[in-house]
Amino acid sequence: MRLLLLLVLVLGAARPLLAQPTEDSYRGVFSVAALGTPGPSSGLASAFTLLYRGTMPHAAFALAREPSGRSAWAYVGGAPTAEAAEAAALERCRRSIGPVQAECRILARDAGLVGGPAVPLVQGTLGPFRWAPLQLRRGPQAARGVVIWAHGYGGPERDLRAAAAPGFVSILNDAGWDVLRFDRNPAEDALYTSLPRLVEGLRAVKAAGYRHIVLGGQSRGGWQAIMAASARPELVDAVIATAPAAHGEANRANNLVSGLEDFRRLLAGLPAGGPRLAVAVFEGDDFDPSPEARAGLLEEASRNRRVPILALWPQGPQPLPIRGHGGAGDWRFTTLYGACLLTLVDAPDAAAPRGLRRTPCGGG
Repeated sequence: MRLLLLLVLVLGAARPLLAQPTEDSYRGVFSVAALGTPGPSSGLASAFTLLYRGTMPHAAFALAREPSGRSAWAYVGGAPTAEAAEAAALERCRRSIGPVQAECRILARDAGLVGGPAVPLVQGTLGPFRWAPLQLRRGPQAARGVVIWAHGYGGPERDLRAAAAPGFVSILNDAGWDVLRFDRNPAEDALYTSLPRLVEGLRAVKAAGYRHIVLGGQSRGGWQAIMAASARPELVDAVIATAPAAHGEANRANNLVSGLEDFRRLLAGLPAGGPRLAVAVFEGDDFDPSPEARAGLLEEASRNRRVPILALWPQGPQPLPIRGHGGAGDWRFTTLYGACLLTLVDAPDAAAPRGLRRTPCGGG
């Protein structure tokens, strides 16, 4: 059965890829210049050039800008139709407009600017994974490697296959990494069914010619990413897990009390020689029994492994700290910690960040 599954995965990987845009044409769409003058704020720039690219079609980005540069914006992904995406983006933009004296308009639909350049969505699959539609795909020979991103789990009736990847995934894409998504049907997302597919899928990615693999994931997806790296460490270069969870919410009947001990064992399953690991924990996370204790376990593990372990535990900025189970989706997390995660993935061991970081880290 394992041989048959591997054959199916490899054959899926061998399907011809559709022609993809060049770097220049892609940058012509997702450019700060598309936001107009004067130069946009960090929040607006990161929202359009990084976070929006993590959405799923149908997607739309709405923007209102005054001549002074004061702005309001909103974006939507995973809508049932293009019209629904535009309507939802405009409505969210209008709700956030505040004192901005400008009308909300649609700036972009999927991977194209309204009245401007557009590039085709990335289509197709590779083993059990599908390509991130709005990210640039270079192919296994030109790419630095591939990031496989996995969403969380909201129960058998909540479908998260259209959930957006966080903005730091786009930072890795800009640095030369292609992006795949491990999207699971919620009715088939039990750990014992989805984890084997993730582990076997790594072989298909290698068979396609990718030299390096980074596993990433949010909540259940992050927990599974660490488990998969423990199962096949020779195939995984690094893991980025944001708010990893597998025990339910603290305010419901569950086995959350075992969460810390299980997290300790999860870390122990990674061999001392690799892969690299970054874990982000957040205050106010209803799925985390103790961010402080988890950060401590990671800091301890970082002293006992040759390869880097990085714990990110944001403490600010005040008065609106980055917090909650979805903290990694905050644009400030992307701007304050994205470069640090890129360094963890790309830098030599001696230069890679490690240990506990509570304040922003630029390059590591």
